[in-house]
Amino acid sequence: MARLARRFVCVRIQSMNGINLDLFQFEFDLTWMSFFMDAENRFYARYGGREDSGPESHLNRESLTRVMNQVLGLHEKHQVQTGRHEPSGRSRRTPEQIPPMRAMIAKRKNKCIHCHDVKVATLRDLRRGNRLRREMVFTYPTPANLGIAIDPRRQDHVEAVRPGTPATRAGIRRGDRIISADGQRVLTLADFSRVLERTPTQATLPLTLQRDGQSITTRLRLSAGWRRTPDPSWRESLHVVGPGCGLWGRRLSAKERRRLKLPARKLALKVTFIWGPHTRRAGIRVGDVIVRLDNVDGDLTIKQFNAQPMLNNTWGDTIPIVLRRKGREMTVKMTFPRQPVD
Repeated sequence: MARLARRFVCVRIQSMNGINLDLFQFEFDLTWMSFFMDAENRFYARYGGREDSGPESHLNRESLTRVMNQVLGLHEKHQVQTGRHEPSGRSRRTPEQIPPMRAMIAKRKNKCIHCHDVKVATLRDLRRGNRLRREMVFTYPTPANLGIAIDPRRQDHVEAVRPGTPATRAGIRRGDRIISADGQRVLTLADFSRVLERTPTQATLPLTLQRDGQSITTRLRLSAGWRRTPDPSWRESLHVVGPGCGLWGRRLSAKERRRLKLPARKLALKVTFIWGPHTRRAGIRVGDVIVRLDNVDGDLTIKQFNAQPMLNNTWGDTIPIVLRRKGREMTVKMTFPRQPVD
């Protein structure tokens, strides 16, 4: 890997301060992303991205080495991306120009702008102008949203196809190699995700595949709601689009559940920290065990728990929360703030 890396000019960007957002566009909820570019700011490929299942779902040595070798071949032939989906960077726009950003970083000692700050500031700006829609949090969808499971190691190959999805209806099969999506070359999950980010809510997406040595063209028909994923709780920007419960906690262990006679695979979160005034007004205390949130009682992580009202409730709503305290079950009512507090 080190020998291969020496064939590139490697630049590590540790903060988004002063970065041109009209050139570097990606999923800002991620913790890591990479670009392969030439000296004229043209793109060969992207590498990074994730599924809901985990931050490193498609980050591994094998796939990185593979795309690095592919990019070297493209560079020798001057074959940069020619599709319309990559930014040109001809204009310049920085994170500091997003109106809410100044207040966000004002109290930070080093004024460092993180990747997720860019998206949070952008969504807050939209919210101030009454232009924010909840689905805007679902940026850079992956092929999994269409029913395509991408091979984590050979990221231009289809590992599986989920039944009853646009991919199934388009005739895509396991083992197919993805050549391009809407005219954009696909080497990685991130390449495909970039195309999907720029695809409308309702669209027909052309896909070129290779199967048994033959080139095949098919079309994916996308309808409303295709951008949503089952578990966006990992997204730092989620708190902008809806109210939160104002608490932190942890799942009870199997031993703790047995002691409290709580069923497995059901909600059982012990409150360990409270920061929301509305949480305290509801009467929730540190040490309480939450077993139901509104109409949700399935087993959740604390991030999944906090994501529920952000995705399903609005500011000012009141919801019931069922909890256990000292052997007694009780229901409290939580009323969310009437407006966001940034």
